[in-house]
Amino acid sequence: MPATWLLKHRVFSQPVSIIIAIVPIITFAIFIFKYIKSFAGMDEVKQRVQLEAVVIGFSLTAMLIMILFLLSMCDVAVLDWFGYAYLVCYCWLFYFIGWFISKKKYGV
Repeated sequence: MPATWLLKHRVFSQPVSIIIAIVPIITFAIFIFKYIKSFAGMDEVKQRVQLEAVVIGFSLTAMLIMILFLLSMCDVAVLDWFGYAYLVCYCWLFYFIGWFISKKKYGV
């Protein structure tokens, strides 16, 4: 992510950095809006597949966050390669796992 690199290396001043941090959020909000609107053009089976994929992805993400939180409460160090940026990647991975499970289930 370019925004992460720019913010990590402190290339710009704080006001510009805040704008750089907000731009990906705005683009993601637009993506979510268009994703939800695209449901209107889907038939019922495709809607069910998407809904189940989101539910499975959300559930797996919630479990991952709970595991990491509980391990941190036990003073077990979380691996250095795991951070907020990686959590987004895991969310997408879990969504696609749910999507493949649902597509196989309904034969779409």
